[in-house]
Amino acid sequence: MATVRLVGVDFGSWHDVGQRRFWSGRPPVISDAFEQALRRQIGEGRSSLSLRQLCEACADVTSMRTSIVLVTDGHQQAAMAASDGAAAMEELQLTLGEGPGLDAYGEGQPVLVEDLADEASRWLHFVPAARDLGVEAVFAFPLQLGVVRTGVLSLYGDGAGPLGDGVLGDLSTLADLVTEAVLTMQSGAAPEELGWSFSSAAEHRAVVHQATGMVVVQLDCSAQDAFVRLRARAFALGVEVDEVARLVVERQMRFER
Repeated sequence: MATVRLVGVDFGSWHDVGQRRFWSGRPPVISDAFEQALRRQIGEGRSSLSLRQLCEACADVTSMRTSIVLVTDGHQQAAMAASDGAAAMEELQLTLGEGPGLDAYGEGQPVLVEDLADEASRWLHFVPAARDLGVEAVFAFPLQLGVVRTGVLSLYGDGAGPLGDGVLGDLSTLADLVTEAVLTMQSGAAPEELGWSFSSAAEHRAVVHQATGMVVVQLDCSAQDAFVRLRARAFALGVEVDEVARLVVERQMRFER
């Protein structure tokens, strides 16, 4: 299982998370809306929460396509959940190696794009592909608490234009709430493993990690370099990284030095 190191985090400020009671210092409107959305996702009598449910709660609150990506120490996707229409955005970034989510995680700063057309020179391949899929605005927030950075929350808007008064602050607060939830969901797991709550969200990337390991052996290189080679092959063939990974795992494709 991929590594998501979350050591050194203080979870003492949390109440019983069976019903996801969040820190009282958060702005009440967005935190209450988020908690209500989580309750609807979890349902009565259930105490567990999946990454998919967490993602759907964000989509419910914001009315935007939403994705949550957890990232390994090697800056590869360990797990991903997406609401309707957002998975394609993550596949684009994974294959192209560029985009707002990658920048937000890499820089540790929110990437706020109210009109995606304005960033055509920044992400040469991502922007036209995303706009073809109806995305005109993107707001990506790193999930981090202190020095711990675990992933990215990305929100995709269908229309371009400035955010309304207070919306940016609400989105930032939402990212903080998601960070707290992710760290709590991970708290019972060893530093080398993903928490069981993320298991289903990690399955779709298992073949990529397996293929990366095989390419490491074939090329005698680092895991990071192996993944770059997988991504480059996918881009050259015009397919998703998952497809190239599947071919490698099924031994229908091999990388040579």
